[in-house]
Amino acid sequence: MSEKIRILDDITINKIAAGEVVERPASIVKELVENSIDAGASRITIEIESGGKSLIKIIDNGHGIPSSEVSKCFLRHATSKIDAVEDLFKLNTLGFRGEALASISAVSKLEMTTKYKDESIGTNIYLNGGKVVSKEAVGTNTGTIILIKDIFFNTPARKKFLKSDHSETITVSDTVNKLAIGYPNIKFKYINNGKIMLDTPGDGIQNNAIRCVYGREISSNLINIDYKCNLFSVDGFIGNNNIFRSNRNLQHIYINGRFVKSKIILDAISEAYKSIIPINKHAICFINIYVDPAKLDVNIHPAKLEVKFEKEREIYIELREYLKAKLLKNNLIAKYETYNDKIDLRENKSSISHNSSFIGEKTKSEKEHAKNKSFNENKREFKELEPINLSANVSSFTKFEDINSFSSVNSDNKNSYISEDSCEYSKSKQLEIESVKIKNNDLYKNDEENRETAFSLDNYKVCGTVFDTYIILQRDDSMYLMDQHAAHERILFEKYMNSFRKKSIPIQILLDPIILELSNVDMSLVEKNISVFSYFGFDVEIFGLNHILIRGVPNLFGIPQSEKFIIEIIDNINDISGSYDLKYDRFATMACKSAIKANYRIKNIEISALFKQLESCENPYTCPHGRPIMVELTKSEIEKMFKRII
Repeated sequence: MSEKIRILDDITINKIAAGEVVERPASIVKELVENSIDAGASRITIEIESGGKSLIKIIDNGHGIPSSEVSKCFLRHATSKIDAVEDLFKLNTLGFRGEALASISAVSKLEMTTKYKDESIGTNIYLNGGKVVSKEAVGTNTGTIILIKDIFFNTPARKKFLKSDHSETITVSDTVNKLAIGYPNIKFKYINNGKIMLDTPGDGIQNNAIRCVYGREISSNLINIDYKCNLFSVDGFIGNNNIFRSNRNLQHIYINGRFVKSKIILDAISEAYKSIIPINKHAICFINIYVDPAKLDVNIHPAKLEVKFEKEREIYIELREYLKAKLLKNNLIAKYETYNDKIDLRENKSSISHNSSFIGEKTKSEKEHAKNKSFNENKREFKELEPINLSANVSSFTKFEDINSFSSVNSDNKNSYISEDSCEYSKSKQLEIESVKIKNNDLYKNDEENRETAFSLDNYKVCGTVFDTYIILQRDDSMYLMDQHAAHERILFEKYMNSFRKKSIPIQILLDPIILELSNVDMSLVEKNISVFSYFGFDVEIFGLNHILIRGVPNLFGIPQSEKFIIEIIDNINDISGSYDLKYDRFATMACKSAIKANYRIKNIEISALFKQLESCENPYTCPHGRPIMVELTKSEIEKMFKRII
């Protein structure tokens, strides 16, 4: 290496710049399809071969490029979308940097055929490694066709980092899926090695696009959202408690039409779903957020996947609270569904194959319901177990009836139960829900104000208990199982949380105060934030150089737990959200330990009290850790088990 400073030639500059924009075939597809969207296309076809490494072809019916401008497209920082830096803050297009075509052509063999809407003849141009080889007038339809072959053919060091054809295909497919869902008004067709993988209707209905991409299971478990405030407006769909994933791949966030990965938005979603879905799981959502471009910075990275908001904290809080409220307005009782081979197999193919023909299709059970005939039932006599005779004076539960109980059916296998103390949960197909106190309900007056189905147990009939753990209920054509531990855990948790919010946590004064020795760093934090401890229910004072004296602790905790909690507060004292997580998790654990356990035979009067308190809960559907309180099993599902419905 010479110490002499050189000015690089344009070809070298373009190849270096291409590394920022052209990472792999999927990034090429993204840039070119976004150009098609900016051109006003209503139909876009994407075709790839060998994962996009050997061929990428994009066809659109947009307004095309004027013949006089075609050569300029491949110059660095040449764009029709902005004139000056001020335009960055009033963008209404996906592209603006003028780098994509220059970078792509620098590392591939590129051919483009285009015709502008106001011209009678089109233009064909061919480039090899960024150099124009030919340019001529041709007859073609309005729009643009771009054909790219052999990416990184002239940069072998980059080419060797490409993954297998299969891996690159998956990444391209994911990119196309996100674009198709973000723009349901555009008809997308995606072809891989000659096979149609996706064909959306382009009817402007986002849920139809979602179904084409991810299938019926996802699209049928979505909640529509639509909300406006001074900071932003939002619409789209969020998943209910019946669907979730182990990663964030199905969290689609679009800001002003641009798919992005925003930590602020993702954190707001995670907080909104806290305990609504199981721990370490992620919600499914397709959210379109619209923000004043002047209050948004998209010029952070060439890939344009990151954005910055002017008022990040305010947007985070507003979105989090709206999503929480919206989720709680829906009936989130978990549902049990039997496996349907034909439906599942067809729908599971939807993420990689043409699936639009299934839109609006009735389920098999709906079509055949009228044909089902019952078979003669053999009468069996069961041993009569302990009956549940609910008190007549419990006016809130007038529909309860005396009926034989199954409460004595016990299991010898204690290990089959989830440990309440450890809060470990089975990997059940059923999903769960929770939510936290909404601080300002007036925020949502423009939305549906009340829960779509207010939670009430008035019309439920108690049929008994089973395994001394689950209460059996019936309403209409459904049977329900209620987990007595999860229900009581939810009740206790909300009681603790309400005391915390009201700053009325009862304090237990210690006869023998606790003295804790801290480091000088921790001591400085405590001195600066001494009032924080009273917020959590502690009576703490400074005691000497590096010691604190704990005179009172929350009566919810024992002394050993209080000492641990104090240390955790100090560790998180500079992070308000961390402190929130801290007390949430602590109260959830305390509720779990204090609630009635599995294998405890609950009395009739206790069932009545449990129901009455559960009805008043903000979230009566799950325990704080995300396990369902109730699971619904419909009559039709039971009939499927007995082959009454085939």
